[in-house]
Amino acid sequence: MKQNPVLSRWLVVAAMLCAASAMAGTVMTPAEAHALGDTACTPLKNGLLDCQQIAAPVPPPASDPSIRPLDPMFAPTTQAFPPPQADAPMLPSFDPIPSQLKGDTVAIGWDIGFGTPASWWEVLDNDALRLKSHNFVQRPLGAAPLGENIVASEGMIVQGGTVSLSVQSGVYRLGPLKPGRHLIEVRLCNPDVDGKPLCNGKTFETWVGGNGETGVQPDKPQLDWIPQITTGEPLNVGWNLWWGQPGSYWQLLDDKQVLFESHEFSEQGERSQSGQTVLKGLASGKHSLQVRLCNALQCADSDPSPVEVLLPAESPSRPMLALLPLADEQWLLRWSLPKFSQTAKPTDWQLLDADVPAVLLHERAVRVCQVPAGAQQLVTSYCGETRMAQSALPKQLLLRVCAGQRCIDSDTVPVVMLLATPELE
Repeated sequence: MKQNPVLSRWLVVAAMLCAASAMAGTVMTPAEAHALGDTACTPLKNGLLDCQQIAAPVPPPASDPSIRPLDPMFAPTTQAFPPPQADAPMLPSFDPIPSQLKGDTVAIGWDIGFGTPASWWEVLDNDALRLKSHNFVQRPLGAAPLGENIVASEGMIVQGGTVSLSVQSGVYRLGPLKPGRHLIEVRLCNPDVDGKPLCNGKTFETWVGGNGETGVQPDKPQLDWIPQITTGEPLNVGWNLWWGQPGSYWQLLDDKQVLFESHEFSEQGERSQSGQTVLKGLASGKHSLQVRLCNALQCADSDPSPVEVLLPAESPSRPMLALLPLADEQWLLRWSLPKFSQTAKPTDWQLLDADVPAVLLHERAVRVCQVPAGAQQLVTSYCGETRMAQSALPKQLLLRVCAGQRCIDSDTVPVVMLLATPELE
C-alpha cells in the first residue's frame, strides 16, 4: 500500500513536536525545584531554574501487604524506649575534581564503603541547584595484591586480594558550565525526625575556561587606610598593587567570607592595579576586611584590616524588590538584601499588601545568591522569590525580611514601578 507523503511528513513533524515537548524543561523557583523530587536543572539569569524531571528509582521489593505484624506481647508502658532520632549520611569518599576543567562538564562520583546511607543526594553549582536525585549505584572500591592494603579513593582502605562493592554510590556528569569560577557542593541527605534535611557533603572549587589566566599567581594587594571605628557611615574600601603580577578579578572579604566580586579596576597597568568600592549599611559589630586578587583560582590576600561599626546606619539597607513577567499571566517576585548589611542570615520573609496591611505570603526559604551591581560586579546577598498570579498582585507591595524577631521592611513600592524585562537565557 502506497503511503501518503503529506501524511508521512505531518506524522514526522508531530513526532518531533512530541519529542521536543518531552525534552523541554519547566521554569521553576529554587523552592519549587526542591519540592519537585528527582530533577536536573540549569540556572537562568533571573534566579529561576530550567528543570527537567528525571526517572525515579524502581521501588525495592516489598513484603506481601497481607502480612501483618503480631500484636505486642507486653504492655507498652512497661518498656522504656529512647526518643526517635535520625542520622546524617556517612561522609562519602569523592572522586577528585580537577581545579581546571578541559571542557565545560565535570564528572561527579562518590562512594560510601560503610555506615549510614543517604535517602537522596544533591549537587549545587554556585549555590544553584543542579541535581536532586534518589538514584544510587554500587561501584567496586578497588583491589590490591594479596596481603596488602591500598587506598581505593579518598579515605577508603581496601584489603588485599579482595574486590569490595560500595554500600552506596552516586555518579553524575554536571554541565554545561559557564566560563569562570565554580563552587560545586555535593551533599547527601536524610530526613530528620521533624522532616528537615540532615545532610553531609563536601564543596569543590574548579575553573572553566583558560583565557591565559590559570597558573599565574597575582602579587599581594595592599588595602588603603580604613578607619578602625565607624558609626554607620558609608565605608570607602580601596586597594593597590603598586608593582607586581596583576589579577583578572578581585573580591572583598569579611572574616574570609566573600562580600563582593568585581572584574572592574580603577586603574589597570601592565604591572600595577587598583580598585575600590563603597560599603553602605555595613552591619553593626566587628569586621575583618581583606582584598583578594585572583587569576582563575590562583589568589593572593591582602593583610586584614579590623573595623568595628558601633552604630547602625542611619539609612539601613532595605530589601530590594523586582517583579518579572512570566508566561500564563504569572509573575516572579524577587528580593535581595546585601549580606554585609546583616548580622545573621534571615530565617523567613513575608509579602504584604501595603494598603491594608495584610500578609499575602509567608516563606521560610532564604538562599545566598550573587546579585549583579553593574556589568562586571556581583554582591553576595540573601535572596528569595515566589511565583504569583497577576490577579493576586495588590496595588502596592511591602516586603518584610526577618532574622528571628528582628525584621526589616522594604520601601512601599507600587506594582507598576516593579516591572522589569525578564532575562530567561
